[in-house]
Amino acid sequence: MATRRASPPYATVLCPTDLSATGDSAVPVAYLLAAEGGRVHLMHISEPPYLGNPLYGVYVQGYVPTPEETKAGEERALARMHRLVPETAKARGVHTEFHVVQGVNVANTIEHELDRLACDIVVMGTHGRTGLGRILMGSVATDVVRKRGLPVIMVHADWPQPDEEEANPPASERLGQAFDRLASGLEGTGL
Repeated sequence: MATRRASPPYATVLCPTDLSATGDSAVPVAYLLAAEGGRVHLMHISEPPYLGNPLYGVYVQGYVPTPEETKAGEERALARMHRLVPETAKARGVHTEFHVVQGVNVANTIEHELDRLACDIVVMGTHGRTGLGRILMGSVATDVVRKRGLPVIMVHADWPQPDEEEANPPASERLGQAFDRLASGLEGTGL
């Protein structure tokens, strides 16, 4: 396991997204927490093509996508991730690497990629489900947090997103804004 920086700004940030509004909500926070000249790894995890998923419209039991269909799906995911990069990232010298990886267990895949890429922290979106919703639907974010020693910041889907004007202040002010947002999100949790 790589040695990780304990506090922001982080040199390397892993930001997994399922390319939903919830998953994408963490992307601006990942860039806020990245150091100037740092690196954000945007990652999408897809199921291996031989599994299929009945939740997707193209699912047909017993159907395995062709290598061309799999490659086209990966290219669509990469194009969507490219559109998520804030315009201010380049001005701050924050580099972005894009990853489409295959994995059956998303939490284990995130843990593996965090170590492989030597990232300091994971920043990911969460629906914030509780009770029966979490029992029925599960929670990738909760599974990742439960992994021993994984540094994770979860961003709720309703988290206020930074606008372009506030996304490019000096580093010290940016960190203060990020911690103010984190602190306001923790109010009433007892943490």
